[in-house]
Amino acid sequence: MAHFYECPLRLEKGFILDGVAVSTVARAYGYTKPKLWSAIPPYNAQQDYHAHRYFQSHVVPPILRKTQQDHGGTGRDGWIVDYFHIFGQGQRYLNRRNWAGAGHSLQQVTGHDHYNVNLKPTMGFNGRFGYRRNTPSLRHHTSVFGEITQFPLF
Repeated sequence: MAHFYECPLRLEKGFILDGVAVSTVARAYGYTKPKLWSAIPPYNAQQDYHAHRYFQSHVVPPILRKTQQDHGGTGRDGWIVDYFHIFGQGQRYLNRRNWAGAGHSLQQVTGHDHYNVNLKPTMGFNGRFGYRRNTPSLRHHTSVFGEITQFPLF
C-alpha cells in the first residue's frame, strides 16, 4: 500500500482544483434537459474495485450476459450519459484546462508544506526583539534571570 503514496504532489496535481470552472460548467449544464453532464461522474458498479468480487461470483455473470451488460457495464443513467461525461463539451473543456496546467496553484497543491516557506523577518516598532527592549532599563539589562536566546542581545 505504500506505493500509492510515492508522489503525493503528482497525485494531487491530477485532481481538478479549479472549482470555479467546474461550478460554472455544472451550473450551465444544470439548465439543460436531459441532464447529460454533472460535476460528479456517473457511478458504474462494474468498474468499482470494491465490488469486483460480486461481479465475479457464479450467479451474476449469466445475468450480465442476458442483459448485455457483460462488457464493462454502464452507469445508472445509461451509456449516453457515460459517453457524454467522458467526451462531452464540458468534460473536454475541463480536460484541456487541466492538461494546460490551469487550475493548479502550487500553494493549493503543497498545502501546509508551503505555509512557512520564505518567511520574511518581522520588524515591529520596538525593533527585532519586540516589547522587551522598549524601555531604557530593559535595553541595557534585559532580565534579572539571565539570557536564554539564540539572538544577539545588542
